Amino acid sequence: MMSHYMTALAMQQKGLKAPAKIVLYWIADHHNSETEACFPSLSTLAEECEMSKRAVQGHIDTLEQSGVVTRVQRKRSNGSQTSNGYRLNLTKQPWQNLPPPLADSASPPWQNLPPHNLGSNNLGSITSKDMSIFDDLWKMYPKKVGKGTARKALAKAITKTPADKIQHSLALFVRSWGNQDNKFMPHLATWLNGERWDDELQEASLQDMSSDQQMQAILGSLTNDRKMIQ
Repeated sequence: MMSHYMTALAMQQKGLKAPAKIVLYWIADHHNSETEACFPSLSTLAEECEMSKRAVQGHIDTLEQSGVVTRVQRKRSNGSQTSNGYRLNLTKQPWQNLPPPLADSASPPWQNLPPHNLGSNNLGSITSKDMSIFDDLWKMYPKKVGKGTARKALAKAITKTPADKIQHSLALFVRSWGNQDNKFMPHLATWLNGERWDDELQEASLQDMSSDQQMQAILGSLTNDRKMIQ
């Protein structure tokens, strides 16, 4: 869960343009708590960010100039240089209080619910009927990535709002997405963890989004990943 903490912290950083922030997000996703550094290859970052290596390299230069990233040069045993690592110099914003990262052995709270909660219909407890909507949500959602993570996110979401509201709001979101490229669509887990069921959707304007506006939409969905550590 440490990488989720660092990606959430990355999304708090101010003064960065959307493409550079996306690169920062994916660097943070590779954070290693033991070394306190990140070691993704340039090829890996290019694939994850859906950018060229040259573009990623340029955004890393920007991140280094802004002070949020420090390159760590690594060498092989024979003295030759290998791919760079990165140290994150991220600042916590006073208006957001991130909890400390969970230990690797910590279990998500929904995994520790006693069995008798499965028979309750009260908001804040998980019921078998509520969880049964997952298959419908998964079929409905065009971007099928991270099914297990999405299932856990639903278990968490239905402790906060009724399952039927989630299902209805997700259907509206999918419809509002329209003909936009699905590769820019947030993962289902991201949508759920971001409590996006309360979003105000304007279908007409979504159809006319420019490429820059679409990039901002991506950034907004990534920001909501910080919900995964709460």
